[in-house]
Amino acid sequence: MPISSARGLRFATIITILSLLLVTNAAGPAGSSANDVFSVEPTAPEGTGQRPWFVYSLQPGQIFQDSVDIKNFSDDDLTLILYSSDGTTIPGGGGFAPLREDQTPTGAGTWVTLPIDEITLAPNEGASVPFQIEIPIDAEPGDHAAVIVASDPVGAVGEPDPDNPINITIRNRVGSRIYVRVAGPLEPSLRVDDITIVHDRPLNPLADGTATILYTVSNTGNIRLSEDIQVKVKGIFGRTVETLEPRNFPDGLPGGIIVVTEVVTGLKPWEPLSAEVSAVAREASTSRTRTFYPIPWPTVFLLLLALVLFVAWLWVRRHRSDDETDDEGSLGSPDDDPGDVERELVGAGA
Repeated sequence: MPISSARGLRFATIITILSLLLVTNAAGPAGSSANDVFSVEPTAPEGTGQRPWFVYSLQPGQIFQDSVDIKNFSDDDLTLILYSSDGTTIPGGGGFAPLREDQTPTGAGTWVTLPIDEITLAPNEGASVPFQIEIPIDAEPGDHAAVIVASDPVGAVGEPDPDNPINITIRNRVGSRIYVRVAGPLEPSLRVDDITIVHDRPLNPLADGTATILYTVSNTGNIRLSEDIQVKVKGIFGRTVETLEPRNFPDGLPGGIIVVTEVVTGLKPWEPLSAEVSAVAREASTSRTRTFYPIPWPTVFLLLLALVLFVAWLWVRRHRSDDETDDEGSLGSPDDDPGDVERELVGAGA
């Protein structure tokens, strides 16, 4: 699919790259990476089917030669810029992408050598461009990724507007992936990190709550992995409260980090809960758990405040009753005999 970047021509610069490199597209042949104008795909060896991308298993120091097909689907002459770049994992939702145009490759993209850096194709014309890939003698074992990219020259969309500080230019990029496995020990590994849970606390103690769970999954090994990631919410005694649909992230590259956000609804507020994040690939798996407390603290505070006020009211009422009882006792009993009082007084006068 096309990869677009946007740049401000005056006071601001905007760079937006949508660089998922698809292996199929209706505009081009099956297995190609294409937009509706041009495509980039591996040259099919004679007598074999179409390759979706380049995949090699090579030794350190080995040199390998191949070719890539560039096709112009338009009715006009088309000039394209050709170059190689490193392949990366898109952090937000996984997927494969080249580096941004303003980034310099430092990995497998530097192993690829193209004989030309520009090609012009007539309408509906295609061409095969040879290239060479040379594995450094000190290359780390495991999987490495590169991309052969074809890009049209930058062209402004519309005339610059002097009243608008931001003018947009569009550049289409299409690329074909290169996967290289360098011989040596393979160490598949996954890791779940940075589990953050944000949950609401409704005032109604009987209302269900909602939790937003954010986490990262890193490919910490040296081979690419296609992992299924699933979140389970568990309550007291380890019982499962909610199980979310698993997500699949294919072709995660070594060193790639995926950032995922999940939303869980219908959580009861009166027990501690834990979010268990599991990442499972064929070659490796891992999981991590974090506990959270969806207790509606505002409601708890109001209930405690009401309890304190009630206890204070009982205390005041009890002490007020005791004071009234003491006052009545100091005035004498109504059952006392007046004669007894008088005789006490006469005896005191004698």
